[in-house]
Parts: sequence; C-alpha cells; structure tokens
Amino acid sequence: MVAMIIMLLSILIVAVNAANRTSQRANTRFLMNSLQQALVSFKDDVGYYPPVLGDDRDLLDVPPAPPASGYELEVQNWFSQTSLADYLIGYGDDREDGYGAIDDTTKPAPGIRHPGTDGVWMATVSGGDGTLEFRNLTGNPFGKVYGPFLELKEKRLLASTDGNTDAAGNLNVFFPGDGGYNEDDPKVIVDYWSRPIRYYRRPYPPGALKASYRPVDRDGDGLLDPVPTLADVTVLRPFYFTEGAELALRSGEFAIFSSGPDRVLNVSEWLDNEGFNKDNIVELGP
Repeated sequence: MVAMIIMLLSILIVAVNAANRTSQRANTRFLMNSLQQALVSFKDDVGYYPPVLGDDRDLLDVPPAPPASGYELEVQNWFSQTSLADYLIGYGDDREDGYGAIDDTTKPAPGIRHPGTDGVWMATVSGGDGTLEFRNLTGNPFGKVYGPFLELKEKRLLASTDGNTDAAGNLNVFFPGDGGYNEDDPKVIVDYWSRPIRYYRRPYPPGALKASYRPVDRDGDGLLDPVPTLADVTVLRPFYFTEGAELALRSGEFAIFSSGPDRVLNVSEWLDNEGFNKDNIVELGP
C-alpha cells in the first residue's frame, strides 16, 4: 500500500512539474510577443529601435562588419539585457524618462522622453576613440514623454542587476526584498525562469541607428562583402534548422531571446548536439 502511494505521488509530481513547465513556456512566449509589439510601437513613435546597452547601461560598441577579423566572435556578445526596461518602460533619471524626480517631491509617470538622433539622450563623447557613453547626459527633463510601451502583468518580471555575473556567467538579478536589490541599479525584464531576456539588434553602422549595412566591396577584391544579420548569432538559430528560419533571421531587424527552462545556452556551436539550445525561445522582429 505504501509503495502504491509513493508511486502515485511520484506520478503526480511529474505531472505537476510538466504542467508548470508548459505554463512557464506559454507565459514567456506571451511576454516576448508583448515585447515584440512594444518595440514596433517604439519605432513608430521614435523612428528607430532601441540601441544596444551593456549591463551597466553604457552604449555597447558596434561589432566590426564582416569580413573584418573578430566579427564572428564580437557579434555573439552584441546584445542587451537592460535596453528593454530602459526604453520600453523607463528607468533612468529625469533627463531620460518619466521616472527620475525633477525635484524632491515630484516623481513623473513611467515613459521615456525622445532619446534624440543618437538614441541615448545626447550622451557626450567619451575618451579619444569617439565612442558614446550612456552617462553624462544632457537631455531635457521637461520634454514630451512617450509610452510606456509595455505594461508588465506581474511584478516578478522586473528585477535589478548589479552588473556582475555568477560562476556560470549568468547576470546577477535581484527582486524587491532580496538583500542585493537596489532601486537605483539598472533594471532587467526576466522570463518565467527568472533569467534576463536578451535583446538583439541587426548590427548597424557606428552612430547610425536608422541605417543598415549594404553589400559593398570593402576589401577591394572585386566581390561584395556580406552584411551583418541576426543569422550570425548562434543562439538565435533554431535547434532544428530549416531554410525558412535562415531567411527569417537574415531579414529580421531584432530578436528577443530566452534561454528556456534549462537556463542554459551555447554560443559556440551552430548545431548543438548536446541539446543546450534545444529549448531556447526566440521572437523575431519584422
């Protein structure tokens, strides 16, 4: 009798876990679809898709265009975990969006002010290499507020990050009530397995958020060089590959990525025989 009860409990636990995974996957797909629609709405209002910010909210350098040396490696890491919360909801100071206090008593509503042509609220040039940093902003705290473009249906979908990673390379995230949570830290939107959702953009020429690369003969060999596409990013490629998937990645403007229930991804293999990328969830933009 005891053995029968144990067996039934085991079956029940397996069934409950499977139902939870199915629910988490469905909810994550719904969230990512909402993000996709929010990004399209953002472009309709602002004129371009959000730029790619690092975990500290600095603007990431654009990878070199192919066939430049190092492109294949650099493009794998050209994604943001902070852009989505910053640009679709708004979590900067009063010069950037609706959250920073204009004085000691006023805290405006969520949303963002138009980031301007550089996409980062007229950020100043930093250093001698001409790169733009997200700091030292000079935006107008009283400009028109757009959005917010996304409303999260659950508070647990928003976390803060200190920008550090654990031993496995995963970004540290903290939720309200956690010891490491800091309201002033950058915010990330997480999936239903509490991992930050990644935002990928088709690489654009440096400083040209609205532009796209065109096939040109950069090295003078008489052949047109390839242009960067989302198909160059390993984790975005489906586990079971089809010709249609290749075309979608080559034409897509952006992608939203979740590593799925196993929280594991492999960035080094086109065809992942170990199955790490099998449960990845990807939502492509137009």
